Amino acid sequence: MPILKTFDVLLVVIMLAAAAWTFGQKYQAEAVEHEVMLLDRKIALERETIKLLEADWSLMNQPNRLEELAKAFEGDLRLRPTQPEQIVEPNQLPAPPVQLLPEPSATSPQKFASAAGAKAR
Repeated sequence: MPILKTFDVLLVVIMLAAAAWTFGQKYQAEAVEHEVMLLDRKIALERETIKLLEADWSLMNQPNRLEELAKAFEGDLRLRPTQPEQIVEPNQLPAPPVQLLPEPSATSPQKFASAAGAKAR
């Protein structure tokens, strides 16, 4: 009979340990779920803020409003309409054209081949 009592006590201890582990996992999962809920709220708030800012941007960039502002501050900012002759093509700009391919140099494979051939002779 003492073996049965020891076995029963061992089973009770194992059950208590399993219950404690399950309890801890449950609260850990609830904490993660709460964190996900908070992040979802933040994402929703950011999306709403983006929509409001986009609406504000479209109101601020209305051509009529910009024209009124340009007229109101014409003296301070010295703004004038763009003349057609001010628009140029990229090749008319004063900067030199950018070279896309590198020029052959001393490090090209042909130079290495000729230098290796000269050493082999």
